[in-house]
Amino acid sequence: MLAIHVSDTHLGAMPFGLFSRAKDIYSSFAETIEIALKERASFYIHSGDFFDLPSPPPEAYLVAYRNLRKLKEKNIKVIVTSGQHDIPKRVAMSPLQMLLDLGVIDVLSVNEIIQREFEIENRYVNFICVPYPARTSIPTLSRPLKEYHRNILIAHLLLKELGIPSEQADISLSQIPNWLNYIALGDYHIKTELRHGAAYAVYPGATEILKMNECCDKYVVLIDLSTDFPKPQYVKLSNVRPWIIVSYRDMQSLSNMLSNRLSEVKKMNLKQPIVVVNVLNSSIEPLEKYLTLLRGRGEIEYFRLVYSDRSTTENDDLLKTRTVIEELEYINVPKLIEQIVGDTQLAHFLTNLVKEPSKAIAKSIVDYLREKPEVAKQIEGIAKLNILTNYMKSEHSRNES
Repeated sequence: MLAIHVSDTHLGAMPFGLFSRAKDIYSSFAETIEIALKERASFYIHSGDFFDLPSPPPEAYLVAYRNLRKLKEKNIKVIVTSGQHDIPKRVAMSPLQMLLDLGVIDVLSVNEIIQREFEIENRYVNFICVPYPARTSIPTLSRPLKEYHRNILIAHLLLKELGIPSEQADISLSQIPNWLNYIALGDYHIKTELRHGAAYAVYPGATEILKMNECCDKYVVLIDLSTDFPKPQYVKLSNVRPWIIVSYRDMQSLSNMLSNRLSEVKKMNLKQPIVVVNVLNSSIEPLEKYLTLLRGRGEIEYFRLVYSDRSTTENDDLLKTRTVIEELEYINVPKLIEQIVGDTQLAHFLTNLVKEPSKAIAKSIVDYLREKPEVAKQIEGIAKLNILTNYMKSEHSRNES
């Protein structure tokens, strides 16, 4: 009785604005389906951020439907919980709901916790699906009255044990009930395995590399639910586009290193890589010309430059230092906005307005504030506080001068 655990496929994303990168994301998702079919899994579990936006492009729908239909034809149950990227606008339907109505998703949780049991091989398995909006309710979960062969939690959240900034984390592992047999998590894009008593809490990670700090290998998880203590087994995805991360001190050493790495990529018959160069030399004009030439020849797919204040790195193949750009990429903007405004729905609208500025989203914000005068009053209070703070600062500076 096998389950395959997948997360953060982000269908519809187009990193760097490249269509080839959008195809990479679709390709990796399709590979997860092929693994489920090859392993003859009973369940395909997706723990959130199935799509990249709540209004994905038509191709994302088509890729999702055609691939999930393959699982349906083999009677593999598809269980999906939503991440923040799957949450629709207030008056819109979730893109996941359409897949549910088309019959290629068996269980879906979008806004509230859903529990569903399945009988496989004369054994009952209970799935507790916790979507992003309900993540903080996990500590209140009660053990089912019925005795199940396995209790599986599927949730989209960030654990405090990940070591990320505390304001980004949702709950601690210690707050999760101890009667679960496997904890399938999503939201963190790097493969991570934690223990919770006899159970494993696992982030498979994203199925493609979306940012530099997520490099390099990507996986899905296989879980044998017939064993007493289901232990994760990792299957490496082969369709992931490779990244080469190096440091630039001088052109000669960079050229030699890249030449060797590109030769390795060709021998392995992999896709053209994305090259990230950590700049340790202020003279970047010859570097940009060289990388542009490589891209023009089709030897690399894309390149980007990042900057570090260190003169050396511990490992040229994979930078151990985090650059300023990485720090900015790592910030959870929706959660940061939510902390500022103090309202989840308003934070969602504001995040969408930043991503896709439009009159329709602006109107949705105005309508929402009209319906929620208490939220509007709170925002007004924040604005007044900022104005007062700035005034006091200016008066202080004037008095000092």
